[in-house]
Amino acid sequence: MQNNPIIKVENLEKLYYDEGGSTHALRGVSFDIHQGEFVAIMGPSGSGKSTLLHILSFLDRPTGGSYVFKGRDMNNLSDIDLALIRNKEMGFIFQSFNLLSRLSVFDNVALPLIYAHDIRVERRKKRVEDAIESVGISEKRDIEAGKLSGGQKQRVAIARALVNNPSVIFADEPTGNLDSKSGAQVMDILQRLHKEGNTIILVTHETYTAEFADRLIHIKDGLVDFDRPTVKQRRTKEEFFK
Repeated sequence: MQNNPIIKVENLEKLYYDEGGSTHALRGVSFDIHQGEFVAIMGPSGSGKSTLLHILSFLDRPTGGSYVFKGRDMNNLSDIDLALIRNKEMGFIFQSFNLLSRLSVFDNVALPLIYAHDIRVERRKKRVEDAIESVGISEKRDIEAGKLSGGQKQRVAIARALVNNPSVIFADEPTGNLDSKSGAQVMDILQRLHKEGNTIILVTHETYTAEFADRLIHIKDGLVDFDRPTVKQRRTKEEFFK
């Protein structure tokens, strides 16, 4: 691993205001994540883990503390700058897949490259085809995404997350809408991507899913409850998803 972290947050806070007053979603969260790590973020409902994910992936801003990404302070960047960095540096895998059902698998995977004007058309096509092949669904290339099974849709989502060669892949409850077999297959893919050198941040409420990661950050009441290596139970794939 590199000495300099790819992500560094210090005393991160997030305060939400509404008619009833204010809510502290994050109360001073600090940690580093290095290139090539596979980190799981866990916590009970309302713990602040989703808020933390949104801030780490530039979908939201903190109200206090600092966030340094690849050595660059993110706090003072414009929304446009953050969107450009997010599109170039980050890949996303969501529980609900977030695919366009009437577009083909190929076109869904190609979506993050729409604004990649510095990449030639043939190179874009090659990137899309490589990403689709890497998750084992090349035979579905021209099929509409809406006609796929849940497990196949999540593979498309993983391919889409990979197509920009991102610095970080964020996986938000990636097995939440899948049956046990498809869930195991998706986690196998994420584990393989990690072994290939990808940085993965997994948000989950499932202990058995978190065990695929090498490190667990547990959030409780807006604070880091603990941050430690995951405990591998040496269970089979079938036991993980019982």
